[in-house]
Amino acid sequence: MRILSILISVFFPASVHAISGIFGTGVVIELNGNVTLYEATLLGDGRHQPSGFGPTLNTTGLDGIDLGTFDPSQGETLNLRGGGILTFKNDSDDVTGARVNYEVDSNGFAPLSLTFNEDSVSGISGDQRWYSQSFNIDLLSGLSNGVHTLSVFFDAPFTFDTGSGTHTENNSNNNFVATFTVVPEPSTGMVMAVAGLTFLRRRRS
Repeated sequence: MRILSILISVFFPASVHAISGIFGTGVVIELNGNVTLYEATLLGDGRHQPSGFGPTLNTTGLDGIDLGTFDPSQGETLNLRGGGILTFKNDSDDVTGARVNYEVDSNGFAPLSLTFNEDSVSGISGDQRWYSQSFNIDLLSGLSNGVHTLSVFFDAPFTFDTGSGTHTENNSNNNFVATFTVVPEPSTGMVMAVAGLTFLRRRRS
């Protein structure tokens, strides 16, 4: 596939530039103290596993997953710790950085810059891994009870002999979206009971 990308770039240099790119992505989430790297772009092997770090690797995919139900009043936590991106480069191309961009619900995307982790991943020259898990973003902060979404996409700026650009992995413009639920959410019976007590107190007074 990469040989084909190189041939396309040689014969159509004005319209296509694909001798570097992104071939793997993931996001690091801490659920109640357990740090997990969820694959977004599925590879199904160990290339996502970062050098020098030991997160649990989840290869079933981030998109469409339910991360669970969380009760902040009971000390339960859901934190975004970072992410991982696998890039490749050939010839004059040089990938110069990597970012995971995230948003909760529809509040706008924020970028997290990842650090360089490993060169020649799995012994393949030009394949590089970018990874960070040092962020500690509380995804539950300020949220109301109910179902919420975490959306992410990835990008990697690059340079080549006549310019620069940015590679993007955004799940065909749909982004990678996971859901989670915040509780406790009062049951209808409890709400009615509270309303009844309030009514009785008002009558007595």
